[in-house]
Amino acid sequence: MQQATKIAITSAVLICPAAAANTVSVTVPTVSFYGKAEVQLAHTDKGLLRYTEQGSQLDTPFSRFGLRGEQQLNEHVTAFFTYEVDVRGFDEQNTQSPFAARNTFIGIKGNFGQLIAGRNDTRLKTSEGGVDLFNETSADIAQILPGQDRLGDSLTYISPLYNQWQISVTYVLGQDNELQDGKDGGAISLSYGDSKLKQQPYFITLTQAQSLNGLNASRLMWQQQLANFTLGALLQYSKETDAQRSGTGGYISLQYAMGDWLPKLQLGRDTSQLRQQGRANHYTAGTDYIFNSQSKAYFFVTHLDLAGESNTSAADSSETDTSVADTSVAVGLQYRF
Repeated sequence: MQQATKIAITSAVLICPAAAANTVSVTVPTVSFYGKAEVQLAHTDKGLLRYTEQGSQLDTPFSRFGLRGEQQLNEHVTAFFTYEVDVRGFDEQNTQSPFAARNTFIGIKGNFGQLIAGRNDTRLKTSEGGVDLFNETSADIAQILPGQDRLGDSLTYISPLYNQWQISVTYVLGQDNELQDGKDGGAISLSYGDSKLKQQPYFITLTQAQSLNGLNASRLMWQQQLANFTLGALLQYSKETDAQRSGTGGYISLQYAMGDWLPKLQLGRDTSQLRQQGRANHYTAGTDYIFNSQSKAYFFVTHLDLAGESNTSAADSSETDTSVADTSVAVGLQYRF
């Protein structure tokens, strides 16, 4: 997220105005205000796709604003916080509940790494890297792939970077978290390279999750930059913690930087049936037009195929095809600040 507005305030407070010599210098935390404003016009055939409704919709997908701040406690430790909310009051339907909680946490950091407490993206979710080229749209990998969760009552540890290696851990307390069904859960992720593909042209993650929002999962992600091309691949095995449903899934993605244009292609499949009612194939093609580092216009077409179990009639031994499909076309404008 871009941070265009920063407020840094340092003030000297006079404890005893009558005695000018008795002064205390108080440093107010450095605070950054940030957000994403987005408008999107989309048409969806059937509304089977998550985050869509049948017909034409004008929406602000995952628009938000937030505050970040930090203050140095001593020479070894710095405290920081993030308070972020989803803004959903663009249409009439969300008039009564225009805001929803997103990442909201407090933490400390130093040479030991970072320790974070509160609502945060799990390490399984962040291990996607930049594979998801249509993040926070109806073409998001969360359309069919389980584990893309942001959970409260969580503790997160992120280690320092050692020769491009980094380890991070999520631990979620289950007692007060209804999504955890009373059980503690967690995820551990090992990464190598640069998630931004700036210092190094590659990024790899290996992640294991256990009892995380009812999910056990193993995920391997690889992303590589080759000249103007960026390639990505993600493979995941998913299983319900206390049920029988399980399966494999994943995505491959490709984008090409062509001046101000950024054409993109993304293909996904999942057989676990944990996000959709059927084995799912998910295909998306689109392009971004980049105005600057904060603004872009975009267009994409996304298609979802769901294949259920074939039903065989005992009377005539015929099979009924339970496959269904849905397509959505969207055009939008996004501004990050």
